[in-house]
Amino acid sequence: MDELDRYKYLLGETIMMYQIMENDLKLICAGMQEGSFYKNLEMVRSTYKGLGQVVIALQELDNRNPVPYFNRETYELLNKLARQRNYYCHQCCMEFCYNPYFRESIEFKDSLESLERTNEIIKSVQNQTSMHRESVLTRYNRV
Repeated sequence: MDELDRYKYLLGETIMMYQIMENDLKLICAGMQEGSFYKNLEMVRSTYKGLGQVVIALQELDNRNPVPYFNRETYELLNKLARQRNYYCHQCCMEFCYNPYFRESIEFKDSLESLERTNEIIKSVQNQTSMHRESVLTRYNRV
């Protein structure tokens, strides 16, 4: 696999991990709310369209609890990841795509290195988010 193919693969996998993480957070948000889980989930999915919106809504909901499930540092990380997700979905290729010789460019090499680091981080965080989803849904008697 050459570097461009690796870039495409990692970008696709990274975006997929962000999507799964976003859906896990929507499930957590729906699970923490009172009432019908499925009605809550429908409302969450129709109201909060992006990862950043879901994180804000979840934090507001969670902070109503005397002892929030997630701490402040977790929400800071989730907000950072939401900004990174936007970058990878909307901007990352713009740094090199108009250069006809981009494969040799510093911008492409730097972008690939950054994507490799982000991919490792998001895989780990997404795995943790899935575990939290299971824990929260169990705690709130949703499974």
